[in-house]
Amino acid sequence: MRFVPVKSEQDQVLAVCHRLREAFVSERTACMSRIGTFLLEFGLSLPRGHAAMKRLFGWLGEQKGIELPAGLLQELHIAYEHYLYLNDRIAEQELKIKHQVQQDERCQCLKTVPGIGDMIASQLVIEVGNGSPFRHGRDMSAWIRMVPRQYSTGGKPKLLGISKRGNKRLRCLFIHGARAIMSRLKPGTGPFHDWLMQLRANKPFNVAVVALANKLARIAWAVLNSMQPFDAKKLQPGLQ
Repeated sequence: MRFVPVKSEQDQVLAVCHRLREAFVSERTACMSRIGTFLLEFGLSLPRGHAAMKRLFGWLGEQKGIELPAGLLQELHIAYEHYLYLNDRIAEQELKIKHQVQQDERCQCLKTVPGIGDMIASQLVIEVGNGSPFRHGRDMSAWIRMVPRQYSTGGKPKLLGISKRGNKRLRCLFIHGARAIMSRLKPGTGPFHDWLMQLRANKPFNVAVVALANKLARIAWAVLNSMQPFDAKKLQPGLQ
């Protein structure tokens, strides 16, 4: 039987900090959708994104030929203040997480891996500690569920898609980190780029993103297990 590592009290408190931040982010997304729905009922389609939301009333003033009721503007002002309140709460939670990351040697080692920032490093340390519950990187990657689901019968192995089981938070964070690397992909710059260029030439974008996320998770396990910063020079020639 395999057992999860016992979390310290500090890790449990930090996990609460992460969960509270996630709740604020979810609530902020709902608030933005709610404001957009209110405006749709009056014939206005608010552009998506925080940039448009932060200048909501400026954008409304630019709409020519449309006069909104004064009561609606008052209600929008209440919803907008709630949106700003949630932004402040999210920033506070992120500041707490960054402060913890600065004081944790394991997190600092993890941040040397491309695509891993404060959120991934902190969440990974909370969930797996020093990586000791896993024998090697593939075990941790399989636990997160970033390897294909296998269905074998009659000696014929068949690899399926990535399942939705496993640690959803870590999988989401690793895929976001991999997507950030893919968005800045240029030939000959940084680790993995030559390998990614070859992969991207033969595979769809999302497949390449998940493959990179899988590799980042394995590297993260090696960094945690050895407590040594990531060194791109030690990569195999085909992955550089």
